[in-house]
Amino acid sequence: MTLTGSILIDLHHRFGNATGVQIASSRPDAVAQVLIGKTPEQLLDTVPLLFTLCGNAQAYAALLACRAALGMAAEPDIGSARDMLVQLETLREHAWRILLDWPLFIGLAQDKTALATLLKFDAPFKRHLFRHDEAFKLDSRLDVDAAQLTKLIDALEALIDISIFNGRLADFQALTCEAQLHDWLRRNDALPAKLLNYLYSQDWAMTGQNDIACLPKLDAEALNRQMQREDLTTFTRTPRWQGRCFEVTLLSRQLSQPLIAEMRSHYGNGLIVRMLARLLEVTLIPSQLRQLLAQIKNDTALPINNTASNGIGLAQVQAARGLLIHRLELRQGRVHDYRIIAPTEWNFHPEGVVAQGLKQLTSQSLNDLQRQAELYINAVDPCVQYALNLTDSRNEIEAHA
Repeated sequence: MTLTGSILIDLHHRFGNATGVQIASSRPDAVAQVLIGKTPEQLLDTVPLLFTLCGNAQAYAALLACRAALGMAAEPDIGSARDMLVQLETLREHAWRILLDWPLFIGLAQDKTALATLLKFDAPFKRHLFRHDEAFKLDSRLDVDAAQLTKLIDALEALIDISIFNGRLADFQALTCEAQLHDWLRRNDALPAKLLNYLYSQDWAMTGQNDIACLPKLDAEALNRQMQREDLTTFTRTPRWQGRCFEVTLLSRQLSQPLIAEMRSHYGNGLIVRMLARLLEVTLIPSQLRQLLAQIKNDTALPINNTASNGIGLAQVQAARGLLIHRLELRQGRVHDYRIIAPTEWNFHPEGVVAQGLKQLTSQSLNDLQRQAELYINAVDPCVQYALNLTDSRNEIEAHA
């Protein structure tokens, strides 16, 4: 079962230049409503059935929210194991965009074979991390096979090195400035190099640049207070923080990278910066998986230490597309209220980063305008399907004359 909805984007233009943007979402509240009345255990059984996209991140956020509402203590070791699954999922989602979507922008063939191989990693990771492959239960237990996991990570890194970077992953990861990037592009015929060269040739590196900032790290108590103060339904559908729209994309996680900092000084949060951030995150995930594995002590008997709780649980998880928030309220051991704020709610807010970015588009032709818009939307990356409509503002003026 999946209840995802869609996004409708109307881009108004005049002579190829954007004049306005309207974004409407049909993402249903029914997803969270399905969980009302369930026990925490039932909820955790149901969540994986509801989400076909970023299922690990959704299950992890639900588990963390349940544990917080029940007053259960943190689990550092098992948390690192769960983080590994979310990282693996993030890599898979990025690879999906790179291997399936990016080729279509420049007339190349999709690499479905490499992606199919990548999709097969999730099951063995769970099998070598958790007893009975159960990662997101209140009583999950570790059963770590470090040797097998190390082999899996090495194989994963080799796969993305060859399929995405043509064996030049390490060279890309070492880039720190635009001059080095240009040198890498000249010497490489990998798919990312071809697409980045295409952006430069079209003078689209700054496409979509706007003033919407990345959301800072939020304190859970402060976030919960604001959600209650602003009305839960309104915040869930069109979130703001302290009265402002923010973006919560993968770019937020790569701001400290030298290459991203250098490119932002020239191109702001424009298209090329977003694509480079995705590529950098792909290169970094294998090493992050190794670090997380090293943190796990494989404690199989995990204590459950309850602390004071008011029955409200709030969880924040960095999913592939950005910050994912789950909030639930338990009453008499069952879910009384459940809210999910996905990255798409922030990023495709009617006044958010996608709307502001699309408003900046200028082009010489309608085809170029549509291509820019599609590239930019793909870079921000909605977690549901979208429809893009281009409307000539001149026709609207004539219709109202």
